[in-house]
Amino acid sequence: MVGKMKLLFSMIVASVAFAFFILCPRMVGMAAVIAETRNVNPYMVVFVGAIMAVPLFGLMFFVLNTFGAEWAIILAVVTDVLAALFMGVFNWKSTFQIIVIATFLWIGIIVADFMSKILF
Repeated sequence: MVGKMKLLFSMIVASVAFAFFILCPRMVGMAAVIAETRNVNPYMVVFVGAIMAVPLFGLMFFVLNTFGAEWAIILAVVTDVLAALFMGVFNWKSTFQIIVIATFLWIGIIVADFMSKILF
């Protein structure tokens, strides 16, 4: 019984930590833009969108774990473009910007890994 309680406590701590990671200005900003674009309650966009995103988190973890960071970044770009298409605000300039940002993210992952091996 003690082992199960310890495992449950560890799961709660890890889940709270994950919740803090997904709480970021980009997500909140996008929720505000989406809510304003569709003239809907931003709190409901956050709540319902978070529930709908649960299986997408699983998909993203599967892709990251199975294929690596490069493919997870590609999936993130695809989902950003899909969001723009779904909202009816797609344009090539924004798509190009997303790809440039993703490229710098990927480079940052490589450089961070390299530098941490040198420093630590």
